[in-house]
Amino acid sequence: MTTTTTEIVRPHTGKGPSRKRAGTWATLKAFVRMEFIEEISYPLTFAFTLLRSIMPLLLSFFIGQLIRDARVGGDYLTYVTIGLGVTAMLQGALVGFGGILQQAFMRGNLETYLVEPVPWTALPVAMNTWALLFGLFQGAALMVLGVALGANIDYASILPFVALILLGLIATTAIGILSASVLMLTLKSQPILVVYGLAASLLAGSVFSVSQLPIWLRVFSFVIPHTYVINGSRSLLMADPGSFEMSFGTAALVLTIFSVIAMPIGLWLFRRSLEFARKMGMLSGY
Repeated sequence: MTTTTTEIVRPHTGKGPSRKRAGTWATLKAFVRMEFIEEISYPLTFAFTLLRSIMPLLLSFFIGQLIRDARVGGDYLTYVTIGLGVTAMLQGALVGFGGILQQAFMRGNLETYLVEPVPWTALPVAMNTWALLFGLFQGAALMVLGVALGANIDYASILPFVALILLGLIATTAIGILSASVLMLTLKSQPILVVYGLAASLLAGSVFSVSQLPIWLRVFSFVIPHTYVINGSRSLLMADPGSFEMSFGTAALVLTIFSVIAMPIGLWLFRRSLEFARKMGMLSGY
């Protein structure tokens, strides 16, 4: 007798004689350990990933020797160090879950995750934990390198900066989960992240001031969480953040509202997408 995918893969509701549900912390540790082992199994890839992340900063260092623009604040190196560092910190939270999910599709082990005694709504967070931690490491390394090259960071506001980064990670994780939900149904690359990535690179002001954008284009900057994290961080860490200044309070409030709305929607949509894909037999078709 052949057992169908629908019969094997089902959400764990905590009812019936199923195996004991794993705790959230144990699930997080398991996924972090798994992704860490895979990452260090390819040391050259790991090294080149870090090298690729610092190249834009080195390029900006030399560009900063050529330009002097009051709209980017006291000095361009500090300006771009914060912009690129924050962007790197958010990148793992943004793309990590979708990348790991796509990898699970290709390897055919997604169903293995789904039959484990783990709530489906916990999977996006657990599967994204290593990418989030690695993104934080890359961003911190970028900022340390920037300081070594001469960037002037105001360390007095480091705690509010950490709080702003945490809010930004939640907001970008929500976007990543929404994108992965679309990926689950379309079986294609993640269109939401493609559009968002282009918008964030152009509109959030990571390497130039948002005030340099045309007014009609600048409006779209205010719907991107990256804009609030990057420019709020500059206001905290720079004595002169430039012409586009955003207070910590404004940035934190907008990111909190965005996260409170987007995260529950993302988790709900992911679960519904997973259930729909299971019923349609799509999980075994990758």
